[in-house]
Amino acid sequence: MSDKILVTYASKCGSTSEVAEAIGKVLCDKGAAADVRPAKDVADASDYQAVVVGSAIRAGQLLPPATKFVETHQGALSRVPVAYFVVCLTMKDDTEENRRTVAAYLDPVREMVQPVEVGLFAGAMNYSELPLPMRLLMKAMKSPEGDFRDWDSIRAWADGLRPILLGA
Repeated sequence: MSDKILVTYASKCGSTSEVAEAIGKVLCDKGAAADVRPAKDVADASDYQAVVVGSAIRAGQLLPPATKFVETHQGALSRVPVAYFVVCLTMKDDTEENRRTVAAYLDPVREMVQPVEVGLFAGAMNYSELPLPMRLLMKAMKSPEGDFRDWDSIRAWADGLRPILLGA
């Protein structure tokens, strides 16, 4: 097994992929070797010493590629430390109630593989990047527009991951 960490993700509009890239960069800056790849593009997770799985949240659920990744690679993931992160507009208001709500979105994958760490992050919503039907739906729901990601919190979480995942 190599000494690498896989940071894999499912992203709808790019916000989660940017968070995954930031996590991968912090891990590399701290001396880990990290591959950052979309979940749908990972054929084999068994070559990694640890795995970080992230997903955007849509309608209270992880995106299907993230759930499918954990399901498909459950055997390999059960043998290494795994961390999960989610990117969700609900977290723009970081309250205890919102943390419980958003953490519960991970229940389907927690049932397959228990994580050693979980990150809950606010996301971004740019209406102009959405397909027209989704844009109209988001506006009708009065979904907030803007970038609510707290990059310092994301980097701090990633900074603490390396020793948890690699034990050093």
